[in-house]
Amino acid sequence: MITRPAIQKSTHHHRSGSVIIVVVWAIAICALLVSSLMVFAGRQSMLGHETLDHIRARWAARAGVEETIAVMAYHTLQPEPNNALAINLDMEGVNEGETDHGEWSIFYNDLDGKLWPGPMDEHMKLNVNGDGRGYLAVIFSPLSWGVSPAIEDWIDEDDDPRDLGVEKDYYLSLDSRYEPRNNFLWHIAEMELIAGLEPDDIRGEDWNLNNRLDDNENDGEASMPNDEPDDRLDGGWSAYLTASSLSDGATVSGFPRLYFPATTAEELVERTGLDPAQASMIMSMATGDDFTLESLINTPLTDSDEADSSIAPLEDWQLSALFDETTVNKPHQQPVGKLNLNTVPRTLLLDMYQGQEDLVENILSMRRNRAEGITSIMDLRELPGMTDDQLVELAQTFTTRSNVYTITSRGRSGPSGAEVEIVTVVDRSTVPVQIVEYREE
Repeated sequence: MITRPAIQKSTHHHRSGSVIIVVVWAIAICALLVSSLMVFAGRQSMLGHETLDHIRARWAARAGVEETIAVMAYHTLQPEPNNALAINLDMEGVNEGETDHGEWSIFYNDLDGKLWPGPMDEHMKLNVNGDGRGYLAVIFSPLSWGVSPAIEDWIDEDDDPRDLGVEKDYYLSLDSRYEPRNNFLWHIAEMELIAGLEPDDIRGEDWNLNNRLDDNENDGEASMPNDEPDDRLDGGWSAYLTASSLSDGATVSGFPRLYFPATTAEELVERTGLDPAQASMIMSMATGDDFTLESLINTPLTDSDEADSSIAPLEDWQLSALFDETTVNKPHQQPVGKLNLNTVPRTLLLDMYQGQEDLVENILSMRRNRAEGITSIMDLRELPGMTDDQLVELAQTFTTRSNVYTITSRGRSGPSGAEVEIVTVVDRSTVPVQIVEYREE
């Protein structure tokens, strides 16, 4: 009777203590859950912001590409005949810009290491699919001496190897088997598949082939690739060569180019300013298998049926019009591109014309002293000592207007500093402008 109340009180306190412990643990668990949810929500929010910034950076980079393409299309339809640099200047004018939530920048490093605004002109490089391949032995000696036959075998249509060359049998004997293209190279990186050439040869320090010096390409051995931290991009063979440039295409008038077998003397007169006799004679000459536009520079227009009759020789402005408005190439077989006299680097010219430094410096002096650039290959007749035969040779190698460009557009957005780079190869020889290659990094 005396001890029962004490026992009940002890039991009551024991139960109260247990409840308090349970409540404390419940509060702790809830606090842990709430804090975990807050951390998770914070991370998700941060991830959402980063994703949003990435998307904004992507579309900022794309805006730069589209702005540049719009300039190209305009100059294809509305060219400036007396200013070969007008398109370059206008593209430089949109090399940087802003969207509502981002910004873009378009630059490239040239062969001489200089940083330029705007897209890179593919016509400032030798086209490995054309006659430019003949300069490999001069520019890349001695390495090219051993691999030039292999390059020729990769491109030619047969399976017969040249001396020191290799053909299909060699490539099929490798652990990773493949066959040579037996046609034009599609991309300069394809040269890495050719026997005797390595990625280091083709890419140099420009490991992603974006024609722009990136941080990892200027940090020595800290990251791939191994490079010289000298603030200069060494692009290897890719700085000299391209597989993308195309000739013909865009004209000075903005109208479709006249294809000789499909045009008439009357159209030729209207477009180029030739007199009817000149136009008729050229139409007749164009039926020959070996006819080229360049041959008109040193070939007189003479009517062989009338010995006493001589047709008026072509003046330089008429020759320029023929180069600008006509072609002997089938429209669906656009030829490989020539070098643009207004953009080709000095280093490349000196490498191509070793022993002819005076010619190179005269060309460079002409383009420096003309705000409009060199508007026609016939302008080179003004150079000291220029002969018709030399002018024909130069006309086979050079042009003054370009069709194909590589746009390296880098978009940036938001406090996270998110960046997206878009690299596109664009052909403006027709409208709408065609995107030949597109990749994002």
